[in-house]
Amino acid sequence: MRIWPQCIPCIYSARSRELLASQLDDASKVQALARLAGILSSSNPYSSTIRLATETFRFVKLSVRASDPYSRYKEESNKLVRERVLPLLLQRLADLRGCELVGELLAASIAANALDPGVPGYESMGVDLSVKLGRDERERACYLISRARRIAYILDNAGEAVVDLEVVKALRGMDLEVYVLAKSGAYQNDVTVDEAVAMGFGEYAKVVGTGSDSAAPLPGELSGEALEALASADVIIAKGMANFEAFEEWAPPKPVVHVLLAKCLPVASAAGVKVGEGVIAVRETLHAKAPQR
Repeated sequence: MRIWPQCIPCIYSARSRELLASQLDDASKVQALARLAGILSSSNPYSSTIRLATETFRFVKLSVRASDPYSRYKEESNKLVRERVLPLLLQRLADLRGCELVGELLAASIAANALDPGVPGYESMGVDLSVKLGRDERERACYLISRARRIAYILDNAGEAVVDLEVVKALRGMDLEVYVLAKSGAYQNDVTVDEAVAMGFGEYAKVVGTGSDSAAPLPGELSGEALEALASADVIIAKGMANFEAFEEWAPPKPVVHVLLAKCLPVASAAGVKVGEGVIAVRETLHAKAPQR
């Protein structure tokens, strides 16, 4: 996605918080913050939000000498959703089956997507299941899913991944083959491939690493296995804003079901909703056809 003016202070705010919260001494923090500003100063009106976010987070990891600065936050997010949200959610949806269940679980996963310290205003640990959907294309999504044989499911944040696991279980219950894509290296509080396996995704799907720690799938940043998973899927379910932004830059030749919470004006505008609203939207390319069962 092409950068908006608001993206530069947003990225700087997130990365500066990460540097300030580190164990670096004050002199090192000053130097790191200045270098961070230098990286952002190279932006131009055609810069990619995803590439800039990725580059700056890599800089933070290198600066603070930590391969996964959000490891504890991710553990706490998963525990919060698993213990406080999931039991109530499963009880509420106990009578649903098939695509209706998938649709309701996807909507609930948007609420858990609010656990996102990488976006200003979403740092607190709290989940409210009453998120308003500003764009709700579940009917079209369910039509495509019901006619599919294979789904590629791109994970996003920890916390919501607990709900994603239930979505994958429901998809398997529909006799669908599922490939789950997760980052091979840490990016903010997103689930890594090792964490996805530890959470149990491998019991219901083939778990595939993206091959990098990029914020989202981009050409040149994807492993051959990840590319094959996307190419062989009939439908792609992409969680979160970063995956939406990435597919604004390039579009796989398959229908993509985007599931996200619009936390900023650039993404909200592109998705056609208001800031703070949820999105379940289908992106269909010119080359995409409804898959045959």
